[in-house]
Amino acid sequence: MASQVAWLSFDQTQQQRTQLFLNALSDQGTVDELGTGNIRDLISDVLFPGHTVLHTRAKYLLFLPRDLSGLRSKTVDALVDEGKRAEGQRIATLRRHYGSKERSQGIIGYTIGSATKQLPSSSYWRLMRQLGIFRGSGSLLDYYRQLASRNAAQAQKSILHSEEDDEQYAPSGLWAEYPDENPEYGGFSLAPDEAQWLRERFLEFDGSPHEERSLTTWLLEQAGKDSDRDWVSGLDRVWNHPLARRFPARTAEAMWLGRDVDQLLYGARILYNYLCAHHRPDEGKERDKLLDEYAKAMGVWRSAIDEPPRPDLLTELDQWAQGRLAAIHASPEARRRWQHTRQFVQRWQQLVAASADLLLDRDAHAHIIARENAVKPGRARLAEPYDRLRGWSGNSGYFRFDYNWSPARRILEDIHAGLGTPRVEFVKKGNAATEGDA
Repeated sequence: MASQVAWLSFDQTQQQRTQLFLNALSDQGTVDELGTGNIRDLISDVLFPGHTVLHTRAKYLLFLPRDLSGLRSKTVDALVDEGKRAEGQRIATLRRHYGSKERSQGIIGYTIGSATKQLPSSSYWRLMRQLGIFRGSGSLLDYYRQLASRNAAQAQKSILHSEEDDEQYAPSGLWAEYPDENPEYGGFSLAPDEAQWLRERFLEFDGSPHEERSLTTWLLEQAGKDSDRDWVSGLDRVWNHPLARRFPARTAEAMWLGRDVDQLLYGARILYNYLCAHHRPDEGKERDKLLDEYAKAMGVWRSAIDEPPRPDLLTELDQWAQGRLAAIHASPEARRRWQHTRQFVQRWQQLVAASADLLLDRDAHAHIIARENAVKPGRARLAEPYDRLRGWSGNSGYFRFDYNWSPARRILEDIHAGLGTPRVEFVKKGNAATEGDA
């Protein structure tokens, strides 16, 4: 029977969450074979709220209001088409600007323009609402509905109004007043006033107490025109920042928990991929190469953790997660999923502490196989290896959590470049960051 997708009548918040979920499924970096993505999502939303792996550059937060605020069509369908054309024109402009360098610049929809499945507007809509750039309510489609009503009403009254009145009637009230486009700053480069405007949006709309401020906010607060703090570039993980021990205390608590649980769970991801390679029915050089790769990775991982993870890690993580789920009024289903994740991680921690060799440990193998089957019933690779692992090429869900630091870093780098913040390159000493005076 063919799979189908049906749309239900949700309220605006549910619509947004559903769209974000579908967006995440379309990104290959979100493959979650062992069902631990709820840990990533809970912590990411505290460290870098509103950011997703679909974000590439800060200037989209200016491109979109400029491109979408002046649409003039009078029906929703026509506005959808007009909006796509406007975004397609922006893609074409960026491609012309960067020429042969375009692929490394973060142009969304570079290959097929406005026909891309994921236009910038849908990727950035939640963040624009969060920052008060878009001041209306609801989804992008809701915006088109509001705009269609306004444009139609404006057309009815056009005979009685001058052109100047028509301009004032345009939906400026739905958008924050943004800086004019500066032709001296092409592509994704931000003019100083644009960078300052974006910085102010992030600072103004983080209403959390000081100790709970997001890391996005803290990193913008600490390196503005009135600060001598440098922007540290080249950080692969935010907890390696030289001033990490000065981060807001409650936010840092989530960050350190995230770092430690990712270190623990990375071994489970290695073992999952090792088992997939081991059970691949078509034996040969490619299978042997994968087995060797994951065996070496497991050895490196075991040597890196040195000793069994601290026994209170899961207790601290569970207490924090329960508090977070309560704070965001999580659904009963989300709470059940968390309990299943906690049980999986707890058992994995016990196996890591007790096992001399996880690659040969049948209990560890059974735990990984059972977890995949629970997360992906009817689709688990290890449950049907003959059918689902033939020709399997490796590296499924084989990544480290950075809790959306990568997309947040790109946006922060753009803003700091526009502000003229002094920049220094991150340097490691051994396996640790240079901490300076932290």
